[in-house]
Amino acid sequence: PRPPPWRGPPPPPPPAAPEETQELVTRATDDAPQGGFINDLTQAWKDIEEDEDGNLVVGGALGREKRLREKRERLLTHASTAKRIRRGMIRFVQVVVDLSRASLVADMRPSRLKVVSEELQIFVRKFFDSNPLSQLSICCTRNGVAKVITELSGSPHRHVEHLKLLGTQKLGLDCAGDASVQNCLELATRQLRDVPPYGHREVLFVMTSLTTCDPGDVFEAIEGARKNRMHCSVVGLGAEVHVMRSLAVETKGRYSVVTGEPHLRQVLADYAPPPPSLEKETPSSLVQMGFPNFVGGAGDVSGQGELCFVGAESELGKGRSFACPRCKSRVQDLPQACHVCGLSLVSSAHLARSYHHLFPVPLFAEVTESDLEMDLDDGAAEHCSGCGRNLSGQLRLRCPNCHQTYCITCDVFIHEELHNCPGCEEAQ
Repeated sequence: PRPPPWRGPPPPPPPAAPEETQELVTRATDDAPQGGFINDLTQAWKDIEEDEDGNLVVGGALGREKRLREKRERLLTHASTAKRIRRGMIRFVQVVVDLSRASLVADMRPSRLKVVSEELQIFVRKFFDSNPLSQLSICCTRNGVAKVITELSGSPHRHVEHLKLLGTQKLGLDCAGDASVQNCLELATRQLRDVPPYGHREVLFVMTSLTTCDPGDVFEAIEGARKNRMHCSVVGLGAEVHVMRSLAVETKGRYSVVTGEPHLRQVLADYAPPPPSLEKETPSSLVQMGFPNFVGGAGDVSGQGELCFVGAESELGKGRSFACPRCKSRVQDLPQACHVCGLSLVSSAHLARSYHHLFPVPLFAEVTESDLEMDLDDGAAEHCSGCGRNLSGQLRLRCPNCHQTYCITCDVFIHEELHNCPGCEEAQ
């Protein structure tokens, strides 16, 4: 056999690392935990929980406690001023949705428009839950023009169905062109010009664009909105814009720039409760209202109603309708004004749901350690009066009227959803 070919001398060994580098590498290797990456992943999955809305949140029990405390801080602000300020109970709100090219930006998943559409659907339901006597309208701006999507109405179902069509070719609601603030203001002025003097006129802009394409002077339109006693608030999904800031300041509205989807939901939720109202803008007056009768047809077994002309457009329909007690004309939704005699048509349930704005639930006071020791000496219960949870080592809140003790979860639920103290209702 042939000997192997000669390949030259072996390569020299690599130079030795300095002593300081060797000490650092050795120390880092010794201090590194075994399986640290795997342990971090395991702990992260344990912190993921599902909140009351069905969303996945990170933080576990501590995060949930923090969110409840943040809600209580907001309640402290609202409840402490609820009895000392005058609120606009009957609101007429125009929501302006930006359907320009900027709505297709994907900095929010899947896009800004999709997030805005979903959050506005939640906002509409919360709005009518907090303002049962109010009416809302939706319009959009695209290609430099403004377009009405839904007229002023008290039906949340109609608004939600049209919000689901945003971004589609149906009804011409796809995203294109630029936004126009001036055209939106002029459209809102025409829509809200005939609102009764006791109504609170508001415009809510949900803007994704940083520019506006106007046919004239936008500041003249802002001045016209101010003279018509319209309060314009802006929710921006980009950076702050000088024109929108001037609009909010001149019309005594609010301007917020959101940083994400949870922030957008919170800003819209803060807009749902009735805002403070000045007496010189909406003077106190008696409002004549009518309670219409539901018309289903005498002897109608199917419950589909009789054929009749319904609404201002006199559409022939065979569905549910309500007859005005004054002129007997038919309307489809409540509340709204009769299109023949102008009478405000509401139901008794709408008035009952507005009761908590006039007489809000008082703030619950935190139980101090000294009060807790006195309660334990007197044999007071250590459980929440609402849910029955053991309150050992937890925050306790007490109603100043009935002196019942609640946990922080029940406190937030009573002030945000129930609007009645169970202990006070039981005492009555």
